[in-house]
Amino acid sequence: MTAEVLATVENGLLKPDAALPFPDQTRVKLTIETVAPESSSLEAWNRLQQIIHQHPIAGIAEKFSRKELHECD
Repeated sequence: MTAEVLATVENGLLKPDAALPFPDQTRVKLTIETVAPESSSLEAWNRLQQIIHQHPIAGIAEKFSRKELHECD
C-alpha cells in the first residue's frame, strides 16, 4: 500500500497533516522532499498568463471547414 501525506517538521520529528492509513507498528519507507510554500491564486494566475504569453497556442493547427467540424450522414 502507498500513501502520500504532507507533514511538518517539529523539533526534528515529522507531524503528518492527516492520519496515516497504516496500522500501528507498520514499517514504512520514507522519501522526503521539501514542499514549496503555496502561492496565492493571483500569483498562479499571473504565472499561467506569463506561460501562455511565452508559448501561444493560437494558429498552430490548421483551420477546419464547417463540414469537418460537424458530423455528416
